[in-house]
Amino acid sequence: MEMGFVKRGQLLFLASFAGLIAAGTLLLKLPWAHDAFLPWPDACFMATSAVCVTGLATVPVGEFNAFGQVVLLLLIQLGGIGIMTLSASILLLMGRGLSFSDTLLISNLSDNFSLPRTEGLLRTVIQYVLVTEAIGFLLLLPGFLGKYPFLESAWYALFHSVSAFCNAGLSPLPDSLIGQGRWTQGVIAGLVIFGGLGVYVIYDLLMVLRQRQYRLRVHSRVVLTATLILIVAGTLLLWLIGQGRMHPIDWFDAFFQSITARTAGFNTVVIGSLPAESLTLLIVLMLIGGAPGGTAGGMKVSTVALAVSSIIGTFKGRQEVQMFKRTIPMANVLRAYTIIVTFILLTCAGAVFLHMMTPDRFEIADCFFESASALSTTGLSTGATASLTAPGKIYLACYMFMGRVGPFTIMLFLLSREKKRKLRYPEERIIIG
Repeated sequence: MEMGFVKRGQLLFLASFAGLIAAGTLLLKLPWAHDAFLPWPDACFMATSAVCVTGLATVPVGEFNAFGQVVLLLLIQLGGIGIMTLSASILLLMGRGLSFSDTLLISNLSDNFSLPRTEGLLRTVIQYVLVTEAIGFLLLLPGFLGKYPFLESAWYALFHSVSAFCNAGLSPLPDSLIGQGRWTQGVIAGLVIFGGLGVYVIYDLLMVLRQRQYRLRVHSRVVLTATLILIVAGTLLLWLIGQGRMHPIDWFDAFFQSITARTAGFNTVVIGSLPAESLTLLIVLMLIGGAPGGTAGGMKVSTVALAVSSIIGTFKGRQEVQMFKRTIPMANVLRAYTIIVTFILLTCAGAVFLHMMTPDRFEIADCFFESASALSTTGLSTGATASLTAPGKIYLACYMFMGRVGPFTIMLFLLSREKKRKLRYPEERIIIG
């Protein structure tokens, strides 16, 4: 029975995002969404980028009129929260609650929470999103008021608060956050972090603060530790690589880009002007992404942390993978490696096919960057996205969709394939290395 619910969850998850993209495409094609004629590939690309909270754009957000920008903002919000989670949360807030089958379905999507705690988790989702975005709006408003009229500042504050928390990276400003004040950039960096931590970690933290449990789960400790390491290491490496260059990057820009590369897509520097070493590091950060249950994409920090821990354990001669004095099931380790290898292969394949579609437009390095950005739903670009052909736009839109729903559906697929074997074959080693 449980596997039937998991399969139902897969279909609902895919259908909800596909349906929202289709609706968004139709709305963006309306004549009052954009003053000029918006081709179907561009409407589909922008809707996919918003729903998949990617941030890549073939048409600048600022060129859409008020209706078009509101549509994009709603697509970002709904895509960031996730249709299923949002619907369940609304039912809870209306006091209707969830049926047992619905609760079992959503509980299967995260084996970290028992059935009785699932409704509490879903309530936390909508409350956390609305409260954080409201605080972000209030903090961003003063930063924009110094440059723009009140109504325009309020809109920019609202749009950037939602876009940053949802790790979308879309901005109605012409140059993203280049030239904006450090206060504005700092608040947006904070929103990106809080959106990328994942609701499981936030719920866990709230339970500890409310003294309903005495310690954080291993998952939360892994996510918080890995996130801190990646931010610090990314900042130092980006800053060091930029020293001695024609256009050196300062420490704050390095700090900001190390955060938004996983996977928000805002930028305070021109990405195309960065050296090849920095672009390579950004690709790595983009593919790693944020935490499960968050608005960020990528392979997820917990996935990479688990793989790194298993590698360290192998060098130490351990037969089991241990993290924070807990033994991790081998099934989790195999899932982690499956996701990592799949992401790497898809990134390489995406770059090769994108280059084949546009052989005279971009270098293969640009195609690798765009492929990684789309698959990880980051939204950073060296400038190639705006020059894509119509087939290239559709192809990259498919990659954004795959990157958004892929890791989740892969996890569900692997979960549904789990079987207890009654027959075990004799062990035999093969030669490796």
